[in-house]
Amino acid sequence: MHISLRHILVSLSAAALTSSVVEAIPTKIQRASEFSFLAKRASSKDSLTRADFQNYASSAINALQKTYWNAPSGLWGSYDSSGKFSPHWWPSANVLTMMANYYGKYPTTATWMPDLFATILTHAPAYAKGFLNDYYDDELWWVLAWIQVYDATGNEIYLNTAAAIYEDPKSVYGNTPCGGLCVENELYLTASAKLANRLPARKNSEGQGYYYSQALIAYDFLITNTTTSMNPSTHLFNDGISMNTCKNNGKIVFTYNQGIILSGLTELTWSTRSHSYTALAVEIANSVIEKMTTSAGILQEKACEPNACNGDEQQFKGVFTRNLAFMINRATGMDADVLAKYRDFLALNAESIIRDDTSSDNMLGLVWSGANKPVYSVETDGSALDTLVGAAITALN
Repeated sequence: MHISLRHILVSLSAAALTSSVVEAIPTKIQRASEFSFLAKRASSKDSLTRADFQNYASSAINALQKTYWNAPSGLWGSYDSSGKFSPHWWPSANVLTMMANYYGKYPTTATWMPDLFATILTHAPAYAKGFLNDYYDDELWWVLAWIQVYDATGNEIYLNTAAAIYEDPKSVYGNTPCGGLCVENELYLTASAKLANRLPARKNSEGQGYYYSQALIAYDFLITNTTTSMNPSTHLFNDGISMNTCKNNGKIVFTYNQGIILSGLTELTWSTRSHSYTALAVEIANSVIEKMTTSAGILQEKACEPNACNGDEQQFKGVFTRNLAFMINRATGMDADVLAKYRDFLALNAESIIRDDTSSDNMLGLVWSGANKPVYSVETDGSALDTLVGAAITALN
């Protein structure tokens, strides 16, 4: 039965829910004089464990809630000197995704999170009715967030919410100039593939999978039509199109352009049982680790770090690490050595964040290898937390 988003929101509106954040014990890690390189990390006796990463993530989540969460709006954002709150809309969807990712693995350590999820569903639409605004990429971030909440809780109200939001970008997909930017297409592919695997019974008028067919259309645009999307020699996407030619402008490459699609390709492997999608995801991930990191193996937004990243760009790296973690845990057909490499990459970056990019009050900064003048925001916090959570949920011990 199709359930409208309005019906979903009305069903929760009677409950005035607020999150009661469980206090986590702030923790510290001793700064090391030398950096643990990726090749050495697996054999290091000083490497952190899954329990360590979970503990640090819990402490940082607690600090994030105290600093950036606003229960009346159901969103995260910033406060000015007078205490006025400004919501950060699409970053809130990403923080919600991170929270659900954590809760799905460690529910007993965050028993307050189901109330948080319900609060957001009830109150956030006051900012944008039905989670819809003038930006289809924003809407698709919220689709992915509610899918993750569904995965973590099993509550179908969140899956129905995701499906309801999805209808707006679907209604215009393929009609935008030059087919749209890379990020919108990647988000659409990933949202379509995830919904296809969770709502497989829904069919289109031709009897095909309603969501699956859309995922394949987006895949064809992104991968087959390489003049507008992926550079086949580097396996990296950039987000710019020349509107005169509808061809890739070959300019800035951001980490999130590479991250969004990883889980979408993983989902397509589930749908088709073809490992070609996973193989492509591995090529993309390997290219990021090779080309978009420091000499020590720490992920870097090379286009703007250390001090020129705007608020949106401060969110980007976590999108890559979050989706890399998803691929580690869910992909099939990946070699054990590739999985080990990716686990070590997440652990290496998480350890660097803890050691070199965490303030005394557990705020997490932009530059994961450390900066002379750290930048802290809800976006840097959420992004770094994606990495801590990713390390916690993928570590083997």
